[in-house]
Amino acid sequence: MAKLIDLEAVVKNKLPQYYDRIPKFVFSFARWLICEKQMNYILTTLDGKEGVEFADGTTKILKVNYKLIGEENIPAEGRFIFVSNHPLGGFDGISYIKVLGQRYKKIKLIVNDILMNIEPLQSVFLPVNTLGAQKRENMEAIENVYHDKETQLMTFPAGFCSRYIDGKIQDIAWKKSVIRQAIDSQRDIIPMYFDGRNSITFYTLEWLRRKLGMKFNIGLILLPWQTVKTASNKTFTIHIGKPIPWQTFDDSKTLGEWTEWLRQQTYDIKERSKK
Repeated sequence: MAKLIDLEAVVKNKLPQYYDRIPKFVFSFARWLICEKQMNYILTTLDGKEGVEFADGTTKILKVNYKLIGEENIPAEGRFIFVSNHPLGGFDGISYIKVLGQRYKKIKLIVNDILMNIEPLQSVFLPVNTLGAQKRENMEAIENVYHDKETQLMTFPAGFCSRYIDGKIQDIAWKKSVIRQAIDSQRDIIPMYFDGRNSITFYTLEWLRRKLGMKFNIGLILLPWQTVKTASNKTFTIHIGKPIPWQTFDDSKTLGEWTEWLRQQTYDIKERSKK
């Protein structure tokens, strides 16, 4: 039986000292905000499915389609790190699990550890703490997968959802670890550009959070809403670049310079596909 989302029960269990002080209308609004009813419908409908099957089923329920440009750049064999910009903060990950999971037997996606609460996707998730110290077992699991011969890896090197920067929606600086791991594990990198965006409400809240100096990523609360409301009935375009040999990342640049180069290469894929 699928474990359904019950926001009120979570608050009562985790924060009993505050539960009785919260008006019922606040719970009603919060349930609407996180799309509790719609998310539970997906969990119930796809009960018993996990990993790639669950991701595929979710996209079908939401009536989402994909247009792949450069699909021929995805090799049938080899060991790769797939990297991408992170415009949606959640549904782009589900999309990649579906797209890559239909081509490879084993796929793992590095994610914010809070997403491990989505039980049907735990089998394809590799959790990391984006805000604090890493758990030793999580880092060991990631290291093992990097050197596994059968598993493909997908990661969003920014670690966070895209936001407005310099007047346009883009990732923050990418983490250098993606280059270091490519070299250490001798995996070629395949850059992908996901053409999508969240709602104005999402970006407004993110702007407000930064203005107020809030550390809590309030945008996480809106991600289910972005998935159900913003992604539904859409066709997303995914641009796929050619594999970049791991030997490319030599001593001619620092890790930081290579990371910025890779980030720019990823954003340039869309423009190159127009030519």
